[in-house]
Amino acid sequence: MKVAVLARTEKDVAYIKYLLSQSKDITFCDDPLQADAVIVDTELLTPAEKEVLKALSDYGSVEEVAAKTFRSKATVKKHLCSARKKLKAKTNIQAVAFALRCGIIR
Repeated sequence: MKVAVLARTEKDVAYIKYLLSQSKDITFCDDPLQADAVIVDTELLTPAEKEVLKALSDYGSVEEVAAKTFRSKATVKKHLCSARKKLKAKTNIQAVAFALRCGIIR
């Protein structure tokens, strides 16, 4: 089974991988989209990043998110960029889909 681990710090990632490495059936991958299972730190994203991802899933565009969350487009883009990096997503759509799938946003 391929497992991806997403956590706030590399120390957390290393510790989780150490615990899971006791099983011979587990291998690790960096791409959560290619993993059979993903372990996600519930505090991986900031509240602002979660809010912007949720708003993007509801409204569909950066402009709408900015208007509905009372943030500038630049701030929305900054939060989306940060969330994409943390979730290892290539696009905003991937980040939203992954966050929904993992229960980071609802």
